[in-house]
Amino acid sequence: MRRLRPVFLLPAVLAMALVLTPKDVPFHEGSIAFIGDSLTLGGNVSYPSRDFVSLVTAYIDSRSGDEQRSAFLSFDPATDRIAAAQAMQHDRRFVIIELGVHAVINEAISSDEFRQIYGTLLDCVTGGSTIVVAGTIPWLEWAAIDPIYERADLFSQIIAQEAAKRQVAVADLWAATKLRLNLISTPQDRTFLGSGRGDNLHPNDAGHAVIAQTYEQALAAELANPPNRPFDRQCH
Repeated sequence: MRRLRPVFLLPAVLAMALVLTPKDVPFHEGSIAFIGDSLTLGGNVSYPSRDFVSLVTAYIDSRSGDEQRSAFLSFDPATDRIAAAQAMQHDRRFVIIELGVHAVINEAISSDEFRQIYGTLLDCVTGGSTIVVAGTIPWLEWAAIDPIYERADLFSQIIAQEAAKRQVAVADLWAATKLRLNLISTPQDRTFLGSGRGDNLHPNDAGHAVIAQTYEQALAAELANPPNRPFDRQCH
């Protein structure tokens, strides 16, 4: 089994190492790049092949023959653009983005700041014929009366708006998952990462399946009408 070497981007730390599937390749290779946080890492699924990354990779493989993927992880909005820049050091045919949760829960980040952060991220990965799909915020069991819920809704709208400006497809994870408790892991669920149990926060197997299906719907439209943008990536 080959080892995926994802780039974990923390405020001042780069760390690597995670065992996933044979389709994973060293971070500088692969036609598919996933840019995300602990959800992209596969948190709280029961087995690696059940996370949304594996499911989406299988879908892309079935439609285009691309199966080699790399993951670039950021757990702080300040490093999101760095993750994007790392991802685009190699040519990618597909870029799948799952970011924004950490900005939502960090109330020091205003909506205007998030718009700038996310727009810069998209500029770094979008150009030419690269198929880019931006995911909105996945629901992580926030009550509808919780201010975090409202922020997640607002930040999801910002993601969709910034994506539309750049001809980027959107996977509306927020609409697909919000208030669906059956998609959230519980301590009764066994997981292959972390404590080995669900945490009442991250999606379970069913949640990852719904998230994958949402990305796949956006990918289907892009594959049917591939982009040919008259501009190149801008990653500074």
